[in-house]
Amino acid sequence: MNTHADFDAGPLSWVKGEIDLAMRRGLESLHAFAANPRDGTKIKSAQTHLHQAHGALEIVGLDGVTRVSEELEALLADLEKEPAARAPQNFELAEEAFGAVQGYLDSLINGSLNQPLRLFPLYRRLLAARGRHDADPVDLYFPDLSG
Repeated sequence: MNTHADFDAGPLSWVKGEIDLAMRRGLESLHAFAANPRDGTKIKSAQTHLHQAHGALEIVGLDGVTRVSEELEALLADLEKEPAARAPQNFELAEEAFGAVQGYLDSLINGSLNQPLRLFPLYRRLLAARGRHDADPVDLYFPDLSG
């Protein structure tokens, strides 16, 4: 578990291309599903690609970002299973979340500090879109307590 002070961007740089590709494909699949919600294969594809990116985030130790991607995965699951969840604002929120995760990772590669609390407003909105109002900034904070 890394804090902003000890995050090593090296491992992220090794998998960043794969994460970007998975996120791009996931977003494309989300767009295809939004255009044709009867094609459930598209939302399943979006979930699969996001899950691949999520796994890579876990491996490199970006726990706060991983929490955001978990909530995005949950929103995609709702879009798949609950037609009532397919409101335009939920598709827009999911698209925004894909972009925000990629933007956050880009900033880390470019030398920004690992401060996942910057994603808290998005995280709170992802939970609220699913009827949850229990978002807490602590959800995105994973200090290294090993030292």
